[in-house]
Amino acid sequence: MVTEDAIDVSERRQYKILELTRAIMPFTFTHLDKKKFVVDEDSTIQALLRKWSLLGRVTCQAYAFDQPFEEYNLATLIKDFVGSPSVAATLLVWRRELKEPLGKGSQLEEIEKIPCQLTSMEIFKRLYDTNVLREDGEIIQCFEEYHEDLILNDNLKKVLVQEEGEFWDVYSEEERNELLFHLFKLVVLGGECCQFEDNFHNYGIVTKALYKDLISPQVVNGKVAVTSFAAKIRLRTARGLEVPEDPSKSQNVFLVVVNPHTRTVHTLLHQHGVGDMD
Repeated sequence: MVTEDAIDVSERRQYKILELTRAIMPFTFTHLDKKKFVVDEDSTIQALLRKWSLLGRVTCQAYAFDQPFEEYNLATLIKDFVGSPSVAATLLVWRRELKEPLGKGSQLEEIEKIPCQLTSMEIFKRLYDTNVLREDGEIIQCFEEYHEDLILNDNLKKVLVQEEGEFWDVYSEEERNELLFHLFKLVVLGGECCQFEDNFHNYGIVTKALYKDLISPQVVNGKVAVTSFAAKIRLRTARGLEVPEDPSKSQNVFLVVVNPHTRTVHTLLHQHGVGDMD
């Protein structure tokens, strides 16, 4: 006669075997080349990215993976991702002004976990109450100052880059590290020949669209929750080149988002430069 205790022991053994198998077997990846992001097919988003010198400089791609994923496995999954033959052959990275596949032999140099818990654009409403935006979304201008190679001529840019400025405390360090905030900063500061907006509206549209493209929300206990995990990473290719190039520039970012329940990885790579004009 098989007792409940015996069944429980058997299940625990099977679970341990499964965990050991996962520890031994690397994650494998398949390029989802038919997956289209807003940067690829939404004409409204593309027009704005072109205006901000980001079109063609922002690349999003998607991959499927083959095993269940838990948060503690994030670094392992990303290491396996970088070492995957499929990724080596299909992940597009910048070589100066050209994009080409990553290639074999690349190494993960740095990984920084990024929270992605936000489910709305609520975080940006405080910009209306802190002398950054007017009631209609107009961005409040200011006397020009310089920060590295960026001209700060409005209060929104100061919020994003001026650490010693009066607007830095509008957001905490934890909030600034959110994936949504990283995307917002990317679109507001733009590329090398950016034509900046006078109103928050378009920045909000593109930030929200990029965020929805990268994450995979679920309904948990009757509420929408983001169950994705994200990281900002830096790679070094077999030829010694960095991805992204010149990581000292804050706009050069490589973001990886893992969506456990769909078993997909979404990437966003931006290399600062002149975007597509046509």
